[in-house]
Amino acid sequence: MLQNNRLKDRRLQFIRTHQEAFDVEPSFPLPLFEEAILEIEGSCAVESSCKVEGSRLLAGRFEVGNAIKKTWPASVTHTFKFLDKIENRLGVRINRASFEQFAAAHIGSHKIIDNTIGIHLGSKLENSSVMLYVHLDKDEDSEDLARTAIALDGGHYSDELTQVLIRDTMLIGFELFFDGRSHLELCPVAPAQPGALGNRGKYLTPYIQKYFSQKVNYIFRGSYCLTVCFSKAYATPVLWFYFHNIKDIPKYFIFNSLGERIYDFCQSQSCLLDVSVAVTEQELQNSRLENFCFYYDQFDECQPHPGF
Repeated sequence: MLQNNRLKDRRLQFIRTHQEAFDVEPSFPLPLFEEAILEIEGSCAVESSCKVEGSRLLAGRFEVGNAIKKTWPASVTHTFKFLDKIENRLGVRINRASFEQFAAAHIGSHKIIDNTIGIHLGSKLENSSVMLYVHLDKDEDSEDLARTAIALDGGHYSDELTQVLIRDTMLIGFELFFDGRSHLELCPVAPAQPGALGNRGKYLTPYIQKYFSQKVNYIFRGSYCLTVCFSKAYATPVLWFYFHNIKDIPKYFIFNSLGERIYDFCQSQSCLLDVSVAVTEQELQNSRLENFCFYYDQFDECQPHPGF
């Protein structure tokens, strides 16, 4: 019990340290998210992130990090409890239909590891959202899950891209906004080293080589994996480059002043599992990044350095 309490305290410390560094007000619904992650037994990761839009910084963004153990379908109950709290305490109505339909169709699936929850605070309450990610087992065929998600998304994808989505998807995301909007994204993944994620990447890797720029492919080879998120809601896909070592980031990205501030802060943090930069291919054409997201995961079971 003492160990479990230490883990929960550490999760809160990760969030509070991020809040203080980027002047994030501890306003609702952030306390509801903190309550939710304190209910998670055992170890987990906390993912904090910053969204940069030129000179504008949105730093009130937190998620439970990468899936560590199989909790599906119990995680669905935890998710609905969290959504109910937000609606009741804030008086908002969240459109959870797409997630409910997906969960109902695959509630008994052994191919799903879990679903995780997150909160993205916008400049206004109605622009804030809950982020739900369903994590798929890398060693299992994902076709039935991906086809359900494609149907719920309602986007039009070429036959070639559809093959990528049904073979290599590992994440299915549901963003549910407080004003009733919602969208779904399918995220296939490719490791830089073939075979590092089971069979995932066999279709996405040649697709990246064929359709994306030399710069995207160069950064991909230097990362440990690239996740590409497709959605009817996006004009172009979002590229998530993941790195185990944060010191590799400056080899591939030049940030604006806000990005430099975020990078400098993250370098000093303990318990980093990995870091990622999410950006569009078009943005990568610029001499420095002005519009991007910077994510970092911290594991609550690690041993932090003295003074943390």
